[in-house]
Amino acid sequence: MNTSPRLVLKSSWARSALGMLAGSALFAGLVALLYAISFHIAAGTSDKATTLLVGQDVGSGNLLLHGWILPPGNYWTSDVTLYAIGTRVFGLYQGMLYLEPAIIAALAIVVGVLMVKENRTLLSSLAGILTLVVLLVFATPPMALWLVGNGFHIVTALYALVAFLLLKESTFGWRWVLAVAVLAFGMLGDLEIVAFAILPLFLAGISAMLRRRSWRSGFSQVGAAIASAVIGEFFLRSTLAFGAFRRGPSLPVAHLHQMATNLGHVFTYSAELLGVTNGRFGTAGIPIGLLGVHVVGGLLTIFGLIAALGSVVVGVIRGTSGGDSRESDQETWRIDDLLLFGAFGSAALFVVLAGANGLGIHFLSIPVLFASILAGRVVSRAWPRLPKGRIRQSVAMFGVALSLVLATGIAIEISLPAPVQPASALVAFLEQHDLRNGIGGYWTAAITTVESRGQITVRPVEVAPNGKLRRMMTQSSERWYRDQHFQFVVGDTSHAGNVTNAAARKTWGVPTHIFDVGQYRVYVWGKDLRVLAFPPGAKLG
Repeated sequence: MNTSPRLVLKSSWARSALGMLAGSALFAGLVALLYAISFHIAAGTSDKATTLLVGQDVGSGNLLLHGWILPPGNYWTSDVTLYAIGTRVFGLYQGMLYLEPAIIAALAIVVGVLMVKENRTLLSSLAGILTLVVLLVFATPPMALWLVGNGFHIVTALYALVAFLLLKESTFGWRWVLAVAVLAFGMLGDLEIVAFAILPLFLAGISAMLRRRSWRSGFSQVGAAIASAVIGEFFLRSTLAFGAFRRGPSLPVAHLHQMATNLGHVFTYSAELLGVTNGRFGTAGIPIGLLGVHVVGGLLTIFGLIAALGSVVVGVIRGTSGGDSRESDQETWRIDDLLLFGAFGSAALFVVLAGANGLGIHFLSIPVLFASILAGRVVSRAWPRLPKGRIRQSVAMFGVALSLVLATGIAIEISLPAPVQPASALVAFLEQHDLRNGIGGYWTAAITTVESRGQITVRPVEVAPNGKLRRMMTQSSERWYRDQHFQFVVGDTSHAGNVTNAAARKTWGVPTHIFDVGQYRVYVWGKDLRVLAFPPGAKLG
């Protein structure tokens, strides 16, 4: 029986369309679940709200962010770009504080799935993919906080993963060019991509040369690292020279004693993120007994790192002949090396930059992300080696049972009331008293502006060395202060170093009225208040 080519073509097109439809539905479901977790894990803060306001300005046409002072980790070409699109579509909407990190985490998981899948059988791929998805979607509360709650640097990690996937082969071509472009683009918005991807690429290239005993084997990766760094730095300096934002102060480097402490915290804090230990950074309402189940996934993730490290050591010592290994084997260790060095690079960043009391723990979410993908790859490779029959069935049943327990924990978490946003009460008070334009501490300003959807603006100020309040000299725009008349000042009693009564009085005298609104204190004078766009003597770091 002959089949018409037209019918075959239509059938192929239909299967592709159904596959795309199913994939889109799965992705939408994943985003919805991650959004629910993001919404319930923590109330939005001024950190993400400030980035959203930067994105709003880009979406309004200020592409180079003229007039802004931003830190090196400014998110210009990462979160800001996505928020610019979002504000053009939805306006200034507080829900984007939770939706954007959910979308980014979902995309990172999708790229991780592509890394796990490789050229393996359906069951092997499925085992690895489910492992990865369970580890990240049903993550511990601390890991969920940094993955989809605050979502710091996850876009940068996504760029790194995309580049790793494109550079899994030791060849040049359009994939190489695209990977370099992705890394250089990411470098414009977050210099930490150097630790997440560029240095790991360089090290993975050197590792490949030593494994193969040939400089050609790792030349494409080393070249991509150097090219992306040079191009990224060139375009960053060029945009700054052409009137883009000004650079604010960088994160201070930890002193040697703190670095030694941080090195120990790499293991203790990572244990909390992985679920090997639980409760130190909160439980999100999940019973501690359910959280204890995370230890299985945590140990599996650690095993993935150890396996990748062992592969590097053995491969470098023994070496492999170019003709003795299939290309699929090369891809296996190439991606493993990239993920391993990426995990080490981001952990090293924590050691160098983190402060006391857990400040900087978000850096360790990136190694957990990379290691979770490694764990999925290990499972996909191990599955075919399991004896068929009862042993394989028992392992599968154990995995399903474990996944259901972890899913139960997430179900409990999102069934509880979402954390209260304290800025909501402040917004209601300010609206009731017709106070629309004010200034406040960093942790109050942006989140209040976003929570009111821009109907009330609060611009950040800081205490200057002379004890008076001035424009905050980072993460702020000149246009927020120039020729502006402010009605009030708001301080947050829950944050040390915020706007204080003494600073407010020293700047504008005795307030006419002082109102206590929850954790906030609102100061009102019988006059308009002014803040200089560029205070005399202020430095940019």
